[in-house]
Amino acid sequence: MPTAAGSSAAPPVSYSLPRTNAKVLALLEPSLATARRILDIGAGEGYLASRVHALVVGRGHRAQVEACDLFPDNFRVPGVPCHAINLQGGLPLPDQSFDLAYSVEVLEHLEDQFLFFREVHRILRPGGRFVLTTPNVLSLTSRVRTLLAGFPELFGPLPIRGNDPQHVGGHIHPVSVYFIAYMAEKAGLEVTGCSTDRVKAGSLGLLVLWPLVKLGSAIVAMHARRRTPAVLAENRAHLARMSSFAILTGRTVILELVRRPDSVSRGP
Repeated sequence: MPTAAGSSAAPPVSYSLPRTNAKVLALLEPSLATARRILDIGAGEGYLASRVHALVVGRGHRAQVEACDLFPDNFRVPGVPCHAINLQGGLPLPDQSFDLAYSVEVLEHLEDQFLFFREVHRILRPGGRFVLTTPNVLSLTSRVRTLLAGFPELFGPLPIRGNDPQHVGGHIHPVSVYFIAYMAEKAGLEVTGCSTDRVKAGSLGLLVLWPLVKLGSAIVAMHARRRTPAVLAENRAHLARMSSFAILTGRTVILELVRRPDSVSRGP
């Protein structure tokens, strides 16, 4: 059941970075006028939901903005209902009921990411849009940290006898842009855009490694061409994205996805 959002003197606090929020909001804006229902998945206190709701109301659009979160009692945006979800990403919402959804810095907190994408596919109407962000573990600084320390940036040893899924300690599931695209495609979603929130100075300084990254990508493609050419053909765009300037230098991955018309989730 949704939790009724109460009023509060203090505005909701954002759990994500300002540039990430601004980029997501800019990507959502073109769809606000035509959407009937909009869903914020993993809304936290409701910072971005409040911004989206204000745009919808201020421009006279008819969309109903809703939210869901692991801790719905923390949500506080009057006029926006918040539903409870679980750590696996299950959404207690009807099939094909939303035109637009977004999820900011949530995927890395989930135990079952395949289920999450299947659920997003299920609740979106055919042609519905989904905007997703997560830490970019394929930036050059993150690749070097993984090589040297065994953990990508923003990830590290986790508490085994407890958990903190709401904050950085809950970063339990690092996932690269390739595997995000793979899970999305398997669920029946199509990648229509990929960007980052900003360029990292540290990764710019490591661009001297770009030729090595390109060489490694070429070796992977060569082996795939020899063994599974059909698999290589359907993965070309996703593989090229992994060694692009945006992914090598960006801080946060932002993917735009669309539910393919008449698509059926194929599971993992």
